[in-house]
Amino acid sequence: MSMFHTLSAPRALGAFWFATCLGLTACGGDSSHHDSGEEAKTTPDSVYSGTAADPADMGDFAVAHEEYDFGRMTLNDEKNGDSYESTIHGYIEYPEDQAGPFPVVLILHGRHGTCYSGGRDPDTCADPIPSFEGYEYITENLASHGYAVLSIDANYVNANDSSPGNGDTGALARAQLIYRHLDEFRTINASGGNGFDALVGKLNFDKVGIMGHSRGGEGVDRAVLYNRNQPEPINITAVFAMAPTDYNTLTVSNVAFTALAGYCDGDVEDLMGNYAFDTSRYAVANDPYPKFQLIPMGANHNYYNTVWTDDSRPDDWTILDSDGDDPWCGENAAGNGRDTPELQRAQGLFFVASFFRYFVGGEQEYASYWSGQASVPDSICPNGAPCDDRYLLSVHAPAEDRLVVDDTLDPASLTTNNLGGAVTFDGFSNFGICQTNGRPGEGCDVATPTFNTAEQLFMAWDTTATYRTELLDQDVTDFQVVTLRVGISHGDLDNEAGQDFHIVLEDMDGNRVAVAADDYSDALFFPPGRAFYDDTNHGSQKTTLNAVDIPLTAFDGIDYQHVKALEVVFDQTPAGTIQLTDVMFQRVDF
Repeated sequence: MSMFHTLSAPRALGAFWFATCLGLTACGGDSSHHDSGEEAKTTPDSVYSGTAADPADMGDFAVAHEEYDFGRMTLNDEKNGDSYESTIHGYIEYPEDQAGPFPVVLILHGRHGTCYSGGRDPDTCADPIPSFEGYEYITENLASHGYAVLSIDANYVNANDSSPGNGDTGALARAQLIYRHLDEFRTINASGGNGFDALVGKLNFDKVGIMGHSRGGEGVDRAVLYNRNQPEPINITAVFAMAPTDYNTLTVSNVAFTALAGYCDGDVEDLMGNYAFDTSRYAVANDPYPKFQLIPMGANHNYYNTVWTDDSRPDDWTILDSDGDDPWCGENAAGNGRDTPELQRAQGLFFVASFFRYFVGGEQEYASYWSGQASVPDSICPNGAPCDDRYLLSVHAPAEDRLVVDDTLDPASLTTNNLGGAVTFDGFSNFGICQTNGRPGEGCDVATPTFNTAEQLFMAWDTTATYRTELLDQDVTDFQVVTLRVGISHGDLDNEAGQDFHIVLEDMDGNRVAVAADDYSDALFFPPGRAFYDDTNHGSQKTTLNAVDIPLTAFDGIDYQHVKALEVVFDQTPAGTIQLTDVMFQRVDF
């Protein structure tokens, strides 16, 4: 795929880029069939839209569970220059009495108390909090299906990473800890030792997955870069950041990456996982891996960890809302939208297990959810299926699988798109470009806070209005969906009943096909909850940018080889405001 499709070309050079692209076979997707003598493709491929495969059931293998302690190592703090020691302690679960080799996954918990009695020093603490044991519902499940899963103890980092005013000072230390644990088991796989001779040749390090929760989420993000800079890097190919912090504005590239941010998170209340997704999505021009933003609408921070769930204040939402009466996230509010601890663990298992079983284990049946078109299984629906509006997934395909029409990274998006085509706004009462800065969600006056850091357009209308972007005779047959990331601005009460609009594709012969966005998207509802900046307790209401993905096969009747323009036509509701970024065509069968 040419850079024409993946980078934000200078708008003034758009016509040059278009003329150049006409001579390149890579423009418009993998178009090798155009040069091979085969008949030209005329219709995009369909994409699976049934129910995603559910990995919840335990597998056929008995699971061995072994705790280990390999001594101590020195960790470094890159913010203040300190260093300190940590144990190399955790547990491994793997299929018992099986030959392997088993794909390897590592899990890292976040910052929590280190001692039940309140002390901080793990060396003098008689009652350490075993945060690393809180994900056994995931590790045991994966091991029963043929994986070797480490869950590692980071209490020594938690005891040393607090530095007022410096945000997170423990990201590097967590990255070092991740690498050391993986490296120890890589050595064990090659030559045994440390009491694990039975694992020689049984661990598959060809593709490794890492998951981190909370500060551990920032730790796994940091581990991607730290690992690459080691003399013998581990082949980390999949990273799952669960409710992560992002104090260090980290970029996660050249790995499959999911950032999960629960709407009812009371600890990382500004949904920093969205920042990591926004920062990473265009960071590397030819990144061959997809990126995902995932927002479970009823999830808090702690319930993903069973140890934290059983703690004295498991519902972290009460940090913000002491009365628990926010209409959406407050557990004491009648009809709230919260997940129970059991449901939240069920969704954690579904997302983490299906992600690693596909992107590490290569199990094809688990690809379906990550295309963005499959429904979630019944096991994570609180009142029975369907419940896709509770889980908002945005898919950013690998570079070679997307045609970026407008990334909105440049104010020139108000006049010219990435392809060099004209952009026009007709009938709007107000429109423009803004960036929230994300921390803590200020900016974009149409919806404060907006917890995405992406540069974005906003459009307000009180009569029929049209956003039009010229596509310059594009061939989109190699793609499967047309994608917009949209925020329904909570600052405009005209949005209270939700929104709908038409997406229109027009071909060079003037054929036009309009598809209603709400027929394919569950993300067009008014952000629920009390105002976030409330005088007494925070509310849960905030705007986020989420994908509207429409299969190209829905636009039957246009010439897919010669598409002239894309329009977003606001003719379904009398008035409203939306925020918009990432207009693109994507292939989502990775």
